[in-house]
Amino acid sequence: MNQNQIKFQVLNEEQCRDIVDAAMTVLEKTGCDIHNEKALAILRDAGCGVDGIRVRIPAWLMKDCLATAPSAVNIYDRKGNKAFTLDAHSFQSYYVAGLLNLYRVDSETGERRLTVTKDVRDAGLVIDALPNIDVASGLAYIVDCDPTVADLYELRELLATTTKPILLWNFDADGFEDEMQMCATVAGGMDQLIKKPFIIAGGSPSPPLAHAEEVMDKMMAMFRYGVPTPYVCGPMVGASAPVTLAGACVIGLADSFVGLVLSQLINKGCPFLGACFVDYMDLRTMAFAQTSPEMMLGSAASGDLYRYLDLPYACHFGTTDSPAFDQQAAADISTQLYTGMLSGANLNFFIGYLEGAMSSSLEALVFGNEVIDLLRHVQGGFEVNTETLAVDVIDHVGPSGNFLAEEHTLNHFRENWVPQDFIRVNYETWKAEGKKDFFTRANEKVKAIIERGIVEPLPAEVSAKLDEIIAVAEKRRGIR
Repeated sequence: MNQNQIKFQVLNEEQCRDIVDAAMTVLEKTGCDIHNEKALAILRDAGCGVDGIRVRIPAWLMKDCLATAPSAVNIYDRKGNKAFTLDAHSFQSYYVAGLLNLYRVDSETGERRLTVTKDVRDAGLVIDALPNIDVASGLAYIVDCDPTVADLYELRELLATTTKPILLWNFDADGFEDEMQMCATVAGGMDQLIKKPFIIAGGSPSPPLAHAEEVMDKMMAMFRYGVPTPYVCGPMVGASAPVTLAGACVIGLADSFVGLVLSQLINKGCPFLGACFVDYMDLRTMAFAQTSPEMMLGSAASGDLYRYLDLPYACHFGTTDSPAFDQQAAADISTQLYTGMLSGANLNFFIGYLEGAMSSSLEALVFGNEVIDLLRHVQGGFEVNTETLAVDVIDHVGPSGNFLAEEHTLNHFRENWVPQDFIRVNYETWKAEGKKDFFTRANEKVKAIIERGIVEPLPAEVSAKLDEIIAVAEKRRGIR
């Protein structure tokens, strides 16, 4: 890690300890509701107090489980190469495209419409081409197939179009099992997939302190396989969580601990990712807002908490409440990405979102990619040593000179950031080149990537096997 990295911290160690202690007290005293008999039995056998569906988890058990959960998790790509490491203390951030969007802003017509399978394919192609979008997802909830297998059709398109790691979503444990079979087919076997996972799979409780049967079923399946798994807790300030950010963090952390404990009881050493997405409800209008300063502070604070707990973690930064990719969207996305990067969020969900996660834009994805590239350069700081201080060069050039022809300039100018999609031209040049604003340029880039098509296609026999797995899943669900 570069010691010159710029960092942002919301909570100090004492505040982290207070919030962690409060979350453990909530689970010991108030407890949580577990609507799953298998999970209840596991927790009861481990020493938890179980009264009907109410479970009280002792602090010692939470601490024991924290001790066995890994502080770093390796993520691979489709070809088995290590893509990155999620490390609680690295301050290295990686970026995830959005998922489960009902609508797409069409790159051809500019109109907002329901998402279809082709939208996942387009998203996969664009994500594969953008170097700063590290994890693929479909930015869609497709409607042109039976809805009970929408998750499988999305995964099918992503496996075909990108070699990057993939964020899975699913309805239930059966769907997750189908997805695992699909990914194992691509990886060359289940053992190889588990050894070098290119997937991140998770679920979400229903705050405050409620854990549904089907969510528990699929989470326990994920834990048994040992795939990297965030249990995404989304306490909404003033609604499903206290109106204070500290109280919201307590609720989110308490719900997260439930997933952590189960993960380690089922599979000791299972990679578990902390994920407390502090959401915000505007109590004046009752509108859900993803781009408030409270949301950014709460999510950054959750990063401090998971770092204190020595757990890798995910936050959600890089979205907008604007229904269009406009100036507000650009401001929202940029400020969120900067906050997430400086706070060291290991995984940043969900780039490409518009309209508070209801819709998506591939042009917004291109914008996010460029901003991330710029911010990674800012966060890295700069070196201060004899070479970079350049005292001898300054002495050689002297007053009123310039440094354009100096060897020192030739040796170091490539270290400066060069934009790929932002422009640095005067008005006359911009006008001569068609007066294209960023959206127009991004739209042209999206279309060119989609027209180019798949860069590294799957072997035909693998594609056929994926189709077979989906067909079997459809037959099991009575679709065929």
